[in-house]
Formats: sequence, structure tokens, C-alpha cells
Amino acid sequence: MSTKLWGALIVFFLWAGPLPAQKAAVVARVGPYTLTRAEFQREMEANPQLKALLTAKPQMKRILLERWVEVNLLALAGKEAGLAKDPQVQAQIEEQVRMILAQNFYLRKVLAGLKVTDKEAREYYLKHQKAYTQPEQIQARHILIRLPQKASKKEEAQARAKIEKIRKQILAGADFAEMARKYSEDPGTKNRGGELGLFTRGQMIPEFEKEVFKLKVGELSPPIRTRFGYHLVQVEARVPAHVEPYAKVKEQVKKDLLEKKKAERLSALLAQLRKKYPVELHPENLP
Repeated sequence: MSTKLWGALIVFFLWAGPLPAQKAAVVARVGPYTLTRAEFQREMEANPQLKALLTAKPQMKRILLERWVEVNLLALAGKEAGLAKDPQVQAQIEEQVRMILAQNFYLRKVLAGLKVTDKEAREYYLKHQKAYTQPEQIQARHILIRLPQKASKKEEAQARAKIEKIRKQILAGADFAEMARKYSEDPGTKNRGGELGLFTRGQMIPEFEKEVFKLKVGELSPPIRTRFGYHLVQVEARVPAHVEPYAKVKEQVKKDLLEKKKAERLSALLAQLRKKYPVELHPENLP
């Protein structure tokens, strides 16, 4: 087992904090510490990443138990050696205590009882439709004749002549996709007949986007010069900007509203706590 995974498992069981068993199925015991089946299951459920690992590789459960034993053996030895009285160790323990207290206070005061009803979600959707608007999309194919960054006048002229020749053939009836497979120098789209798929504004380089979004469906562009070379583009479809139907984005709306409620509740709670406890910030002293 890697040191990284071993460390992750140590953290997992340090947070688990094994307690003495009381008429429960015991899976491991080290000195005064006992780990029960219920505790193991609880901690696994609280850690989705680890749960996924143990589901995919059930044999890891035995390894996890061995790590739990090792952690608690080391903890007992450290306690016997008097490390609990070491100032540096005490500071680390205090830091962990603060983190645990903060996490549990957050769970109980911010997340507890937090939910979104269907009515609330629908009202939120109606008030924030802009957030669920799909921008205009274009589906197109392209052919690229490449040019180096510092192309000579001769190279520029040759590339321009080649793309113009291809354009004339397409205007005369040649299939764009077949011409792309034959002549395009874009390895990412060549074998797909130059297919770029659907894209919105901001996804392509500016000089390319500017010319492509002027085209009508079925229209063939003039040669477009970009830093990659010369392009020919044919637009196959345009999907107008539209608001996604509520049924399609319902789950996302609920997640967004839940996050909003969470942020508002946390903000209000922190505002109260800042009034209750003194806070000082000295950014000028940062390294």
C-alpha cells in the first residue's frame, strides 16, 4: 500500500475516534480502543471516496482494519511516551479539536433541516431564468490549411491558393466532409469530416468566431485567417438562445437554491459570531 493511501486511512480513523463497544459487533480491538461494525459503516458512509474504493475492492476492508490497528498501536505508544504533554503535539491536537468543533457546529447550525421544496425551486427558476438560458449555438465543419507562426510571403500565398482551390470545388458541388477528410490539416477533426460539433461564443478563437457567427445555415465561409492558418467553414445548424425547460434543469435549480440558502444561513451565522467574539486581521504581517 502506498504511503499516500496509508496516510489517508490514518486520517480517516483518527476522525472516526473509536469508542468502547457496548453489546455491538466488534471488528477490531487494540488495548482500550474498540471499533464496531456500526462505527466502521458510519465512517465509510461519511467518506464517499473511501466507500467507492471499498465497494470496488472489498479486500481493502481487511487492509483498512490493519491500518486502524497500526494507528492505535502508534497512538498508545505515543501516549505512553508522554507526547500528549508535548507543546507542539498539544497545539496540533487543539487545531484538530477546533476543526471538529467547527465542522459539527456547521452541520448542526447551517446544514441541519436545510431543504428546497418543489414550489421554492420553481419560483427560483422563474426569477432566475437567465441562469438557465442556453446561449446561441452553432454546429459547423471546417477545413484547415496550416501555416507556421512566422510564415513567409511565399508560404502565405501557397496556403491561400490551396484553400481557394478547395473552396471552388465545394462551391461546384464537392462534399465538404469528404474534402475535409482529404485536405484538412487539423488532425483532431480531419477524420470526422471536419466536424466541430456544437459550440457557443467564447469557445473558439476570436478571429474564427467573429466570421463563423456571421454565416447562415448551409453557407460556406470565405477563407478565414487565424494564427493556425487558413480555414473554410460550413455551418450546418444554428440553435437559437433559449431558456431550458424547468423539467430539464429541475435538479440543478434545487442544487443552486440549496447552495444559496446555505450561503445565506452561514453568512448570517458568521455575522452574529463576529459580534460575539473579537476578531482581528493583520494582513500586513503576512509573509
